[in-house]
Amino acid sequence: MRLAQEGADIVAVDICAQIESDPYPLATEAGLAETAVLVEKLDRRIVTRIADVRERRQLEEAVQAGVAELGRLDVVVANAGILPMAMGDPDPMDFVDATDVDLIGVMNAVAVSVPHLPDHNRSS
Repeated sequence: MRLAQEGADIVAVDICAQIESDPYPLATEAGLAETAVLVEKLDRRIVTRIADVRERRQLEEAVQAGVAELGRLDVVVANAGILPMAMGDPDPMDFVDATDVDLIGVMNAVAVSVPHLPDHNRSS
């Protein structure tokens, strides 16, 4: 929301599903839709996609849709994150799930976004 308040158009991506190892509720389609409404109320454009950050192809499709509709990509904020081992007796797979989302998800977001970002070091 803060980026939209500052004048940014947004490509918003969320899994909109529960990850089994995570003990607390994750975002929903209703939450993603509410975000779209709030961004549009700020007179900004938004492209929303349901995608799993662990799946590079899904992110690539979301970024391509955003660039196609909005015209460009200027900044990437990869803020997906889970902490399934925060409660109870952690299972070793909790760490794997967290690493897949928190690390691999960020790496995927960067990998699919970099080709669309402006090269400010290139001379005109």
